[in-house]
Amino acid sequence: VPQNRLRNAAAMLAIFLAFWGIYLATGCYQRNAFDAHVYLAYSMLRGRFDLIDPPGYFETVRFAGRNYIAYGIGPSLLMLPFVAIWGLDFHQAIFMAALTAASVTLWYSTLGRLDLHGIVRILLTLLFGLGSLLWFYGGASGNTWSLMHVTTVFGLTLAIYETLGKGRGWLVGLAFGVAVMSRQPALLSLPFFVGSLWRTDSTSTRRNLNREIWFAVAFGALMAFDAFYNTTRFGSPFDNGYRRVILATTADRFRQWGLFSFNYVADNAKTYFLKLPENLPDFPWYDPTMGGFSILISTPALLLAIAADYRRRVNLLALAACISIQAFYLTYFWTGYEQFGCRYSIDYLPFVNLLAASGARYRPRRTLILAVIVGILVEVWGIGWWRYKGW
Repeated sequence: VPQNRLRNAAAMLAIFLAFWGIYLATGCYQRNAFDAHVYLAYSMLRGRFDLIDPPGYFETVRFAGRNYIAYGIGPSLLMLPFVAIWGLDFHQAIFMAALTAASVTLWYSTLGRLDLHGIVRILLTLLFGLGSLLWFYGGASGNTWSLMHVTTVFGLTLAIYETLGKGRGWLVGLAFGVAVMSRQPALLSLPFFVGSLWRTDSTSTRRNLNREIWFAVAFGALMAFDAFYNTTRFGSPFDNGYRRVILATTADRFRQWGLFSFNYVADNAKTYFLKLPENLPDFPWYDPTMGGFSILISTPALLLAIAADYRRRVNLLALAACISIQAFYLTYFWTGYEQFGCRYSIDYLPFVNLLAASGARYRPRRTLILAVIVGILVEVWGIGWWRYKGW
């Protein structure tokens, strides 16, 4: 057993270093000027929630003479020990690449807990780390917007890993809380963790209750801190400043129907499911455009997710998480911009890959190999195109 643990630890370290190296090499070795979360962590270490002398190009909310960011605080919380050492010189892009690599490593370990081994395990790890939008957003630039998605993926992946393993409620609650404090729509996956922590095997009711209680305590503590964060800044636990930013940079459509409306669903659905890249006369023949394109192209894991065993409760809960988060975004006033693919779909990517892992058992091996190859080619195309355009 000790030898197995040592081999597993060595494998996880190798996977982490390999993916960290790839993400650094494809863009995160460079500093990114949009590192607002470093500034927020720096301010928090000085007992403040407003940014201290932020650059003028930051997307901030000006309130009561102070500058605040409307982004989730999750990434800044994870950065605190590093910013305490390096201050404002902390390299956000390198941190983000490491966080993305850690997510892939956790996913590799999770596959072992799902009793998936050998070449299938390796292929599913590649599908997650290189064959999905996680590569582009975790290893192309290191900017603030990408960091929030990556932190959400990290939090959800850690929470799923622990839920399917020892099931320590406090750790699941903390990981899930970090995900929600990075991208609020992740909250819609709450039923997955509540349902999965309550085990229907030989586990006693008392142990199940213990898991749920500790989950609620840890998650509730982070939500209480988030409410305090908002109240301190804007006087309300529910005001995160996001609407203020949108109002300052809004489109006419938002002014007509508001931030969320069923009037947006039809157009948004076309982007998420039907929109194709634009044709080009020469290589590489297709322009992804900054407006994004269908998740059916950007997320090949969906090919496998269709075949998942939906008789299993964990898969039904994962499907519900995917549908609820995606449905939420369909009612949002836009689908994002300056993006490759549809970046909001990353917020439920761990659940898609959980379903893909189940589906891989029932699809021919060549389907998994094809999904990995297509996914990698799509990501290389995106990263290369962004470099070529200088975006």
